[in-house]
Order: sequence, then structure tokens, then C-alpha cells
Amino acid sequence: MSALKSRVQLKPMLQAASDIKTSLLRTDPGGLRLMRGVHLMLTVLGAVFLANAVASFVPGQSAFKLAVLAAAAGGHCLLFTPVSTRRAEVLGIAKLGGLLTLLFTLGAVAAEISGKSGSTVLQVLWIAVIMLGFALQGLSPFWQRVGRSMAISWLFVVLGNLGGSPGLWLPAMAVLGTVTALVIRTGPWRPSTYRTYLRVEAANRQAMATYLRQLSGRSAGPAGGTAIRIRDLAKLRVELQACADLLTPEGEMPGMSPEAAIMVELALEVVADARAQLSKDARNQLAQDAGFRRTVDRLVHRLETGEAGVGEEDNGEGIPAENWLQAASGAATQDRFQELRIAQAFKRLWLLAARDKPVRLSPGGDKKGHTDGWWQKLSWRLSLQAGAAAGIGFSLGLAFNLNHAYWVTLTIIIVLSNSLGATLLRTAQRIGGTAGGVVLAMLVDPALSEFPSVRLALVVLAIPVVIVFLDRNYAIASGIISFLVVMGLQTLEHLPIVELWSRLYDTMIGAGVGLAAAWLLFPNRTGASFAGLASDYLNACRSCLRAEGGRAETDLQDLARLRTAASTLIATAKSYRIEQAPWSSFTRSASDLNVLVIVLAQYVVLYREARSDVMREKGESPGQSGIDALVARMDKRLEDEFSAVLDGRPRQSVPGLEDDWMAAIPEGATGNLALETGWVAMLYHARKVVRCLDGLRKETFFSGPA
Repeated sequence: MSALKSRVQLKPMLQAASDIKTSLLRTDPGGLRLMRGVHLMLTVLGAVFLANAVASFVPGQSAFKLAVLAAAAGGHCLLFTPVSTRRAEVLGIAKLGGLLTLLFTLGAVAAEISGKSGSTVLQVLWIAVIMLGFALQGLSPFWQRVGRSMAISWLFVVLGNLGGSPGLWLPAMAVLGTVTALVIRTGPWRPSTYRTYLRVEAANRQAMATYLRQLSGRSAGPAGGTAIRIRDLAKLRVELQACADLLTPEGEMPGMSPEAAIMVELALEVVADARAQLSKDARNQLAQDAGFRRTVDRLVHRLETGEAGVGEEDNGEGIPAENWLQAASGAATQDRFQELRIAQAFKRLWLLAARDKPVRLSPGGDKKGHTDGWWQKLSWRLSLQAGAAAGIGFSLGLAFNLNHAYWVTLTIIIVLSNSLGATLLRTAQRIGGTAGGVVLAMLVDPALSEFPSVRLALVVLAIPVVIVFLDRNYAIASGIISFLVVMGLQTLEHLPIVELWSRLYDTMIGAGVGLAAAWLLFPNRTGASFAGLASDYLNACRSCLRAEGGRAETDLQDLARLRTAASTLIATAKSYRIEQAPWSSFTRSASDLNVLVIVLAQYVVLYREARSDVMREKGESPGQSGIDALVARMDKRLEDEFSAVLDGRPRQSVPGLEDDWMAAIPEGATGNLALETGWVAMLYHARKVVRCLDGLRKETFFSGPA
């Protein structure tokens, strides 16, 4: 009895552990970031060991100082080099290491020239370096990383010159750290970004196939596994997107892109919705129809493998559906309509499941920025904000004789962002995470006061976890960083744990100064930019709607472009919300806008694709002369709705096109199944576009003219 009770109690714990594992895998698919964190940890340890070995042959040089410099250089080379291919990372680490070596060389020269006042001069120069680093953020993602790295790395130049300048050993340690990072990151085995993507893609394909089996009334899977829900597919797709973000943009790698996965989900939702609206008799007849079962089996195989079945030719024209549709041609009008929706969704599933498209789809972009000079791209506003905030932080440190005044400046570097809303969010995350990390360290310290080796091990083991959360959840990462800093300083420098409360109030001072600079000095508020982005996004959707579609590759590329614009709009809207209500920085408050703008892009592309199918079939059936007028009427209906939202006007009402779908089906279209299914899809997607636009109109962002 007791054994049974133990098993019952153990089950929830095992389930909780499984849920945590699943969540972590979705945060870091394949452990790609975790492995980079492990390499960072090994780089720090390796650089410390080598620096201590060098110090043993250099009388008069502090081994601790050299170790900190080497570890800082190597750590920054890895921390600011994103996960990519081995070759791309080698180039990234080498370039960043070269720039850090140059920076450390300039610091050594400045310290030698300044003599006894070297420490003060280097701290003043830190303000200039910070300004330069923030100015570089307007150039490109690489220079944005370089700029942040420069601004933070100069701190180690300042610390390295306390108690005497290390001279040429300063740039020498930068070289040592860079070489250590190169060897450890690119030498040992590491997970492949593309193979990880393929594993996640296979899991997505299997879940999609299982879901289709369930919808058709077949078994849940080969072993009768757990039922799949549509939200499970969405979670897996998030993992797929995370993997795609880590792939190199160079070259074409075949697979299922996140855009295609989204379209598959939408098609499966159409199948589920249409099947649910069939009458009970129609559902039973469909389940018993051999042609329907054969079609589902072929689609399941296609979803699982990305290939046509054995002995079947994939001609790119979609899976034939005439057999089971013709068998059901005597069905009631409503049932017939739902069956046509299923047939159209099957066709899209067949095309989207093919493994012959590149995973990375170039979103294109505005080429205007490429004609500007580099001086025009520099972030002058951000540079001035950073310089003013760093100067104030430095002055406060001198005025109040703060023990760790550099924490104030470091916090300013971290929280200051391109917009006021983003700075507010980063400030909240930094303060909350730091408070949590410091309190946790205070609670843990008494239990480990007699075990310094355990404390040091916790500090080292926390490094990989920081890297996993650094891009995904900065509040958690900030908490872990504060924990390891407090524990590390207490263990290595034997500082009383009570004195390390300064970590918290120094952070709060720095965050406050950085936020004040962003708020008062040339504030970059996102209200105007959001209005412009919203208008540009809706116009981009309208332009996409006007263009001719029907080619799978072109449609997915256009969807990628619209999704990129939608993501920018969502991020700006989040910043705008925080600016309007700063307390929302501490909550997960959101709006339907996040969903609506993404879904709008998807249905615009689907409508265009269905319209292309209709027009192609109409061209092959000259007798359908009334279709041109109906298509033009539907296009105008959507055009008017886009204009109404952009102008802040109320919803447009055109009866017979949105609500009464069946009344708009052209007379005689039932003689052409392809035309009929295309027309039904066109009407369905038009209705979705109108509903999305109506939802956007209810958002306060779209309450008036842009």
C-alpha cells in the first residue's frame, strides 16, 4: 500500500520535471544555446588557467588581474557572437577579438601616458567609449554587438589598471582570451544548427500527421499515442521558429519553413472546422468513403516525409480530390460547402508539406538605407543619451564614494535601448532580476558559508544557464547574473555578504539614471513611429493583395516579408504600450493586436492564392463569364475595408459577399470542382481578412487616421 502511495506521489513530480524539460527545450531547441554557455564556461576556466600560468613567469604581475582580463576578453568574444555555423562563428570571434585587442591596446597606451592619474583618465575615457559604442548600434547587427561589447569591456581596462598598469599584458590577455574562445568554441563537438532544425521539423511533421489522422477519424498514431491538439502544433512551431532563427542566412537548405508550418496549421484548422459543421450523416459517409481514406493516407505520408508516396508522381498540382467529392455530389448544400472547404485545405496541405523549399526565405526590405552614408546611420541620439547618463553615473559615484560605482555605469549600458518603451522594459527586468538574484544569494550564503568550493561551483555552473535565458528572458538571466556575481565576489575576494547589498542599490541608481536620460534627453517615443509602421503594414498587406499570387515560393516569400513587418509592428506596439502605462513593464499585458496583425498577413496571402486558382480555372472554362465581375467586387470590398481602417472610418457593409457565402457562388460553377473549391476558399479567406481588419479597428492604435 505504501509503495502504491509513493508511486502516486511521485507521478506529479515526474510530470512537473517533464514539463520543465519540455519548456527548456522550446526555449533552447537542441541545446544550441546551452552548449554555447558550456563553451563560455570552459573558455572562462581555460583563460583563467592560462593567465595564471603566464603570471607565474612574469614577476610583479597580479595573476588575478591577468586572469580577469583574459576571461573577460574570451567571454565577450563568445557572448557577443551568435549561434551559427562553425565558419561564421570563427569569423565572428576573430573579428570581435581583434577589435577588443585594439581597445585593450588603446587602454594600455592611455594608462601609460596618464601616469599616476591613469585611473581617473580611463574612467573619463569610458564615457567616450560608451558614446562611440552606442553610436555604432545604428550600422548593422554586427556593429551593434561590437558597440555593446566595447562599452562593457572598457570596464575591465579600468579594473585592470587599478594598483598599477599591466602595460602590454593588457592586449596580450585579450589575444589569449580570443584564442581560448576560438579553440573551445570551434574545436570540440557541437550540435549542428541544421540537424537540430531537421529533428524539430520531424517532430512538427509527425504531430501534423497525427492531428490529420485524428480529424479524419483514424487512429491517433502508430502506437495509439496521446492525442494532438492545435495548440500543441503551435508550441512545436514556436520551437521550429527558434531553430530557424539560429540558421545561417547563406545558402538554401530544404525543409519546412515556419511560414509553411503556419499555413499547414491553418489548413488543418479549416479541416477541423469544416468537418465539425458537417451533418452527422455526411460525416459518417465521408469516414466510410474509400477514396477519402486513401486521400488522407497519402496526405499523412506527405506530411511525415515531405515526399509523394511510393510509385506516385508529385507534379506540383496538388492531390486529386475528385473521387470522394464526386461521390458526395448529392449532399445537401451546406454539407457540400464544407466538403469543398476540406478539399481546398487538402490541396494546400499537399503543396505545403513538400520538402523542396528553402527554410530561410529572404524577407527583402527597403533598399533606401543602403544609399545612406555610414555617418548618417550612426545612432547619434542614443550616443548622446548614453554619454550624458554615463557622465551623471560617474559623478554620482564620486560624490557618494560608492564602493562599486562601476555597477552604476554598467547598468546604464545594459538598460539604455533604442526607444523609451524598450528602456522602461529593460529597466524593470534589470531591477526585478537583480533583486531576486541578490536575495537568493543572501539566503543561500549561510548554508554554504563553510563550503567555498561549493559556492564557486555554483557560480561556474550558472554561466551556461545565463546564456540560455539571455535572449529569451532577460529578467531571469539578470537574476542569475546577480546571484553568481554576489557569490563569486564573496568567495574570491572574501567580501562580507552584507556589503554586497550595494549591488542592488547601485543597480537601481544606474537604472534610474539611464531611464531618466532616455525620458528627458531627446526621447525616442514610439507613438509617431508606431502610427507610421501601422499604416505601412496595412498598405503592404493591401499591395500584396493586389499582386498576382499562386506560386508557392512567391507566396511564402511574401508571407515572410509581411511577418517581418508584423513582428516589427508588434515590438513597437509593446514599447508604445509601456510608454503609455509604465506599470505594464511588470505585467504580461498584451492586446489582440499581436495576433491580428500576424493572422492578417496569413489570410491576405491565402486569399490571393485562392483568387489565382479561381482565375486560372475560369480561363479554362470560358462559359463562366460572371466570375470576373464577382472577383472584382470582392477585391473592391477588401480594398474599401483597408481604406476604412486606415482612414479611421467605421466598418463597410456589403451584403452577399461576407455573410451569405453560398449566395455568391457563381451559377454553373458546380460543374468544375477546381473552380468551386477555389471560390469557396476565396470567400472564406476574404471573410477572415475582413474580421481581422474589424478587430484592428477596435484597437486604440487604429481609432483614427494614421
